[in-house]
Amino acid sequence: MRHRHLLGRTSMALMTLSLPLLLRSAHAHDVGPSLAGQVVDKNSGEPIPAVLVILERAHAKGARTATATQADFPTGSGRVQTSTDPDGRFLFLDTPPGDLDIFVSGDRLRTPMQMRITEEHRVSWLILHVEAHSSPAPAPMETVTVIAPRSAIPVTASTTHITAREIAAVPRRTAEDALRLVPGLTLIQHGSEGKGHQFFLRGFDAIHGSDIEMTVEGLPMNEWSNIHALGYIDLGFIIPETIDSVEVTKGPFTLSQGAFAMAGTAAYHLGLSPDDCGLRLAYTAGTTNRHRVLLTYSPDDGDGQDFVALESTHDDGFGQNRGIDRATLLGRVRIFDDLDYGTFSILGAAYFAAFELPGTLRNDDIRLGYVDFLDAYDHAGRGQSIRGLLATTYEWRTDGHRILARAFAERRHLDLLENHTGFLVDPINGDRRKQVERTFTFGAVFDYGLEATEALHLDLNLGTRGDILGQAERHVDQDEATLEARRDLGGLEIMSHAGFGFTWYPARAWRFDAGLRLDAAYLSVQDHLDRGHTGDHARAVFSPRTTLKWQAHEKLQLFLAYGRGFRPPEARAFLGATVERTGFSEELVRAQRPEITSSDAFEVGARWNPSRSFATSISSFATFIARESIFDHVSGLSLELNSTRRVGAELELHMHLADWLAVDADATYVDARFVASGAPIPLAPTLSGRVRTMFIHDDGFDASLQLIGIAPRPLPHGAQAALMTRLDGTAGYRWSGWASFRCAIELENILNQEIREGEYHYASHWAPGKKPSEIPVLHNVAGPPFNARLTLTVIL
Repeated sequence: MRHRHLLGRTSMALMTLSLPLLLRSAHAHDVGPSLAGQVVDKNSGEPIPAVLVILERAHAKGARTATATQADFPTGSGRVQTSTDPDGRFLFLDTPPGDLDIFVSGDRLRTPMQMRITEEHRVSWLILHVEAHSSPAPAPMETVTVIAPRSAIPVTASTTHITAREIAAVPRRTAEDALRLVPGLTLIQHGSEGKGHQFFLRGFDAIHGSDIEMTVEGLPMNEWSNIHALGYIDLGFIIPETIDSVEVTKGPFTLSQGAFAMAGTAAYHLGLSPDDCGLRLAYTAGTTNRHRVLLTYSPDDGDGQDFVALESTHDDGFGQNRGIDRATLLGRVRIFDDLDYGTFSILGAAYFAAFELPGTLRNDDIRLGYVDFLDAYDHAGRGQSIRGLLATTYEWRTDGHRILARAFAERRHLDLLENHTGFLVDPINGDRRKQVERTFTFGAVFDYGLEATEALHLDLNLGTRGDILGQAERHVDQDEATLEARRDLGGLEIMSHAGFGFTWYPARAWRFDAGLRLDAAYLSVQDHLDRGHTGDHARAVFSPRTTLKWQAHEKLQLFLAYGRGFRPPEARAFLGATVERTGFSEELVRAQRPEITSSDAFEVGARWNPSRSFATSISSFATFIARESIFDHVSGLSLELNSTRRVGAELELHMHLADWLAVDADATYVDARFVASGAPIPLAPTLSGRVRTMFIHDDGFDASLQLIGIAPRPLPHGAQAALMTRLDGTAGYRWSGWASFRCAIELENILNQEIREGEYHYASHWAPGKKPSEIPVLHNVAGPPFNARLTLTVIL
């Protein structure tokens, strides 16, 4: 039996991304269909010139036999070859479709080597560690088949691939912080570390997830009818050190993208870096009285895909009401991993977090000195989040066929006590609300791929997910006694999908993807406050998706994409909820039958890589929605609004200035407006940008600086938010002896600015006993002041 990890230590070494190559590429996603790398001696680390590197479409089963020679690699059928240059480097400007076999041989090698990269796990840069031979000598071939790090082949000009090394180069508290590396994506934490983030992308205020889909190893993370927000996302259970990569597709352009992918999809993939395999123990101490312990284990002769991780965190937080206590257990194990019978793995997670919620502050109260910038009005604000997750995955490939089957089950608890408006609605008891969510989620997906011909690949996607939910909302007084039951419902919601698509290579320079997806939603909702009234509802939507890529020149790629995204209505929308007070006054559409919100999105763009030291990409995009809906924090509901359109452009620059220095920069502009009135869509940023510098030296030292800027953004009622800038940094040093050691420091808000991370415009009243005012005023949620965290790590 030929196991993929039979020679685990060797396969790990083969796929280790080298530091110099990372810097030369600036980003893995910048290169496109090309494949480049370097062949080096695994003992001395010296590059090996003048060795033959052959690339061809993989055979149907397994790797070649141990007696394979160059003659076993026939011409044609997608076979190309080259030789390494004096620095041991090789470059294939174009690669054939399908799984790839790489064969390395030459008189300088003691052991010839072969490896395999599956199509969905393509990379743009890799380093091959082989054993050099001082004199020519025949040797049996060492055959290793591995799974490379996830795909770096872009389907659109704006596709972003974030690596584990990039994530480690920015300050991070949670898994969502990895998304701060995505051009044009803005994150706001208007609660504390334990509550879901607010996301802004391409003119969408995705709130806590209503317009951005997130998956973890293919599992949907958007909580459909969560009581706090439609599509609520909480990735607190993902330990940042276990993130292998994140693929971000902006816009709904691929067949695999499902509900909530109106603005795009972020797909998280888990695994440990080969450098972190073994037993790792890390301790973090921070200036906010942060204490964090991390323990991970992965076999040191493995590839990091089998792992277990345990994390425990306590943090008082900056300012008032921002503390958190958290514990997480996350792991995956492959039960079997065989080329003949496929791979079967189990993923499990357990998570608990208790956290405080600061709420918003009125800008005029801060200006007049009634409260400090980092204070909170209601010190009882808090939350609790619990998750238990179990998932199984089976994958099998042979003879041009690919099968992927996945099943999962999850239990979620979420409790929140908040007050956004003070004593505006109830001048005596206050406007506190207590929200409780209890949901059991289950589902399964099945994907089948067929290589019909060398130029035509077919895909069939089937899947379903269900939620058995129970949720309640209470208006409570200052002693948290219930004054009014505002929501008490239960029910079942099921969403099933079927999609069929194809990938066609009409010529070497062209790739065309197209498909059609059907999603059907069924909701059975019971209102316990209305004599147990039950309603059954069904909705469906067809979503065409297509992308086109043309390799116009060896250094230039052109892209075109169209897709339809959708967002299902929440369960409460079918109960005829009455909206008494909102944070919006214009563009409201009332008394309409709840429907699936759909969007039509377009993108055209290009990627240009004139040299290994410079790369750039540019894209323009447009999204049109006939029936808009935006979540309103004041009412706690998604409000129906008039039709909208969003148009914009995005520019990325990547520069490798030296072997140890890389600089990235990007800027995104969006003009988002209501079609009829021309009024701007509130809350989403119009202009944002980022500059990041990475220093990584061969002696083990690394450092980074990242400056983020967000221009004033429109708010409801004609108000405008302030300009926001933020400078963060990291520095670290790694050395090896009897074990591997690392010391790292993370610095947030180095300039110690008063960051208004979130700004809102609505009426509130925080002076009980006095007559409230209904006039909207500016509110803000403070971002972190300057703070630092020191982490010490040892790997045995």
